[in-house]
Amino acid sequence: MRMESGMVSESVLDQFKSEIVVLNEIQHRHLVSILGYCLDGNVRLLVYEYMPQGTLSRHLFQWKEEGLNPLEGLKRLTIALDVARGVQYLHSLAHQSFIHRDLKPSNILPTDDMGAKVVDLDLFA
Repeated sequence: MRMESGMVSESVLDQFKSEIVVLNEIQHRHLVSILGYCLDGNVRLLVYEYMPQGTLSRHLFQWKEEGLNPLEGLKRLTIALDVARGVQYLHSLAHQSFIHRDLKPSNILPTDDMGAKVVDLDLFA
C-alpha cells in the first residue's frame, strides 16, 4: 500500500511509525500480515503479504467482467466467518482492543482456498 502526501509533518510521521508497531504486534491468521515498510521523503509504503485473489469486491461485484464464477453460498459463509474471526481478534482477543474503522469488501482479501483475511487496518484503539 503506497501513501503519498505533500509535506509530512512530524506528528503524521510519528503516527505512521506507531501504526507500524501496532501492525507488527497484532498477528492473526485472518489478518493480512505486514512484511515491511519504507519511509522515503513524503512517500510512506507498507508491504503486505501477497494475496493473488485480489479483493472480495472483485469476486462480488466484478465477477462477470473478470471472467469469474459467482461465489457460492458456502464460500460466502466461509469468508464471512473468517472476517468475523479476524474482527473478533481485533476487538477482544489481541493484547489491546482495536476497532477496524473501514471494513468493506475492498478491504477483505480472499485466500487461495477462498477463506479471507482483513487488510487496511485503519485501527482505532
